[in-house]
Amino acid sequence: MTLSPDFLHELKKRFTGDLRLDSASRTLYSTDASIYQIEPLGVAIPKTQDDLQAAVELAAKYAIPILPRGAGSSLGGQAIGEALILDCSRHLDSILEIDPDSQTATVEPGVVLSTLNAASAKFGLTFGPDPASAERATMGGVIGNNATGAHSILYGMSADHLVSADVIMADGSLAVWNKIVLEERGKKKDDSLLSSFLSTVLDVREKYSEAIKQNFPKTWRNSAGYRLNYLLPWSPSSPPQWVGDSYPANLQPSTFNLATLLAGSEGTLAVMRRAKVNLVRKPRHTILGVLAYQSIVDACDDVPRLLEFKPSAIELIPQMIIQLARGVPSFARQMGWMTGDPAAVLVIEFSGDQPSALKEAVRRVGNVMTIAESPEEQARVWNIRKMGLGILDSRPQAARPAAFIEDCAIPVERLGEFVREIERILREHHTEGGIYAHASGGCLHIRPILNLYRGEGVRALRSIGEQVLHLALSLGGSMSSEHGDGIATGEWIEKTYGTEVTEAMRALKRAADPQNILNPKKMFDAPPMDTNLRYGENYQTKTWVPSLHFNHERGLAGAIEHCNGQGVCRKHNGVMCPSFQATRDEANSTRGRANLLRGLITNRHLPSAQEELEQATYHALDLCLACKGCTSECPSGVDMPKLKYEFMNEYYKTHRRHLRDYLFGYFHVVSKWLAPIAPLANAFMKMGWSQKLIARVTGITEKRPFPTYASRKPRLQSEIHSKKQVIFLSDVFSRYLEPEVEQAAFDLLRAAGYEVKMLPIVGSGASLLSKGFVDAARKHAEKVLSEIRALDPDSTLSVVGCEPPEVYCLKHEYSALLPNRRAELESISKRAWLVDEFLLRDENLERLQQAGENAPHNDIINFHPHCHQRAEGPSEDGLPSGTVATMELLRRFGFQVNLLDTGCCGMAGTFGYDADHYELSMQVGELKLFPKIRELGIRNGEIVSSGSACRLQIKQGAGKTAEHPLVVIARHIASNG
Repeated sequence: MTLSPDFLHELKKRFTGDLRLDSASRTLYSTDASIYQIEPLGVAIPKTQDDLQAAVELAAKYAIPILPRGAGSSLGGQAIGEALILDCSRHLDSILEIDPDSQTATVEPGVVLSTLNAASAKFGLTFGPDPASAERATMGGVIGNNATGAHSILYGMSADHLVSADVIMADGSLAVWNKIVLEERGKKKDDSLLSSFLSTVLDVREKYSEAIKQNFPKTWRNSAGYRLNYLLPWSPSSPPQWVGDSYPANLQPSTFNLATLLAGSEGTLAVMRRAKVNLVRKPRHTILGVLAYQSIVDACDDVPRLLEFKPSAIELIPQMIIQLARGVPSFARQMGWMTGDPAAVLVIEFSGDQPSALKEAVRRVGNVMTIAESPEEQARVWNIRKMGLGILDSRPQAARPAAFIEDCAIPVERLGEFVREIERILREHHTEGGIYAHASGGCLHIRPILNLYRGEGVRALRSIGEQVLHLALSLGGSMSSEHGDGIATGEWIEKTYGTEVTEAMRALKRAADPQNILNPKKMFDAPPMDTNLRYGENYQTKTWVPSLHFNHERGLAGAIEHCNGQGVCRKHNGVMCPSFQATRDEANSTRGRANLLRGLITNRHLPSAQEELEQATYHALDLCLACKGCTSECPSGVDMPKLKYEFMNEYYKTHRRHLRDYLFGYFHVVSKWLAPIAPLANAFMKMGWSQKLIARVTGITEKRPFPTYASRKPRLQSEIHSKKQVIFLSDVFSRYLEPEVEQAAFDLLRAAGYEVKMLPIVGSGASLLSKGFVDAARKHAEKVLSEIRALDPDSTLSVVGCEPPEVYCLKHEYSALLPNRRAELESISKRAWLVDEFLLRDENLERLQQAGENAPHNDIINFHPHCHQRAEGPSEDGLPSGTVATMELLRRFGFQVNLLDTGCCGMAGTFGYDADHYELSMQVGELKLFPKIRELGIRNGEIVSSGSACRLQIKQGAGKTAEHPLVVIARHIASNG
């Protein structure tokens, strides 16, 4: 099917948003977080509510299928389809009202749940359901999936908090779905689609009430099909700690709330314009206890006992997730609460007004391994649990955890029985899987590890699915409890409810959507669950011969496919992904870039479309700041900078490079030439005409002043001879532009008693790699290794430097450049440190501290780390590394350090100097860094940053002078004489 020219012509006249019909956009929106892939007809990104209505109205006129979409974090395949995608996440994201008196909020569908919670928190309120994807999930998707989360035993499902909704019906008409009083409704009838739909609703309520009560699963945690039980209203059971008076919230026989039908409907009944939802009071205090078990079954068997203590949540974390989390840097550093290597742990939460009472409650539950009292301690525990879905998919192999039985909910008293059978089913299929999540609600996320590239893997997908369906239903459970149906469990709906209740659901669908244009082929009309797979036995790739080595059993293709689509890169906090945070464009997310690369190597398109896709991939990767945030914050550990280096290296074999790439890639060479004539070079570059000429010729922005070369060089001063020696890796900025940084490093190392051996080569080649000069970077790396060997033939000395990208390039990237020298590189990697990290490991650090202990200095210093430093994981020796190391070193010298939560600065090496990138660079800076500096009133001398580019950006974007932490520490010591 294609979009008709007449439809497109009319839509373009009425639509002010973006209409994207190119192959790249269709590729970007062909997947969500599920195992499926279906290419859409096109993508419409409405800017206004009028745009949204126009799209629906014209779709009805021309019978065009449409699919409203939020963040695309759906796990059942409900956010993809052969339809026109309506992306409501980009612009329709306003919080229209928060009413603290009525404890309600009115939101547009694109509002991210965490954003709503942050705004509500000012009034002591929050949205009760708390899915793990809250930092990127939109309210339209939260409601569309009937999402809930860890605290479902308190707050139930999204349906329980939906007051009313303004919707667009399938014919384009506007309507309000809210509370219906039957007596009043009988007096109001017309010929509208809403009226017809209401009549069907009343018929269902009257004719099918007994069938609904007889055939619904016994668990209250159920999101399969439509919420017919809310029309009665009736529920087979209720959340154990439900905060309301009755469940569902409305049990008055003469009324029901039509809006609850939207919950879990996946956009198949109406398109949401805005929704009014209930908020709940945030608990004043919470506490966590962690209990260890010898098996997952033992943990699940213990849940009914633990529920008797009336906790607010009980979450299951298996050994598999614990072990994998220790291998992902940003998660590994949060694992201090874990003792030993238990087969499973249960995290039990209590909430209330009295901290002492909560602590006593958690102690009563049994032999608690850990008690987390502070918000920071609790956040570390929750972060590991919430990233479970992605962490499970972080291993570099073809067999991966597959999401198709991962949303089962079972009456909690039968949870242990369920797990025993699940483990048996997995053993029979010669596999294993992660089993974790909401034990208190009887909901376990289960992901069998299957190789879907092979036929036996696909056959196991169906076989396991059918056996688990039979098991879940036999125990009174449901296959869908918070993630929706989509394609994954849509075909099981009729087996769940029987023919009669399913027919009632079909009747609602026909009445609301007579032309079947609203997200068709989902839920009970879904195709077989083992079709439309993203990867299947017929999936093929064709990659170029990569210049870099990729540590994945499927090589470059595997590295690209490592993205599982969870969409964590769409979050608004942390470092990842700065270009997405600034542009809100799917193509500029880590997931978007991975999808484009995957589309490129699957080669499914005609030559013209393939060229279009290649150009879109280039533009998306060109805007990647190579911040390395994804290597740390993506739960799958996708390394997008490395993929960028590889793609750019290949792309420029057939395309012309920008002159600026040579200038910045070989900046160490250029600077070596210009530094000896610094006064002349600086004067020339400051002239207005010359600056414009250089900018025009090279493609550099005119809006930034050129860096100024220093007239003096760092000096080692009097050479000392010591048994303690260290190799120093210089960088172009510290050597030629900011010699005070390198000088500070020399002074500190000398004061610690080290003889500094200088590498005669500048940098490790990070700038070459960043511009995609892979072969040149490899040659540079070989020279660096040769010089290290010449200075250290016994391979015992540490290699240290000041600039994070250079040090971490040597530490982490050389293995991809020179895989045949793995043993040598592993040895060097264990000995390569930032000066900050190295000094913390020195036995004479106390002597250095004593040298500066009486020196006066500012009490508080604000620290903005380099992104690569933020991404650095824990070291094997257990001592601080990365950001933590710099903070600890500053504290050792008496500074109080305020770590700025400011993400990426936007400069990203020389990215911000490119004319094409300047505006984006400043947008990224304005996201967090510049506003935070203004908000705190930070003055010169009150902020430090470990990155040279960061310091430039702070100076040019915020007008403040930032120093390197080593400079501050060295001056502190020197001031003490």
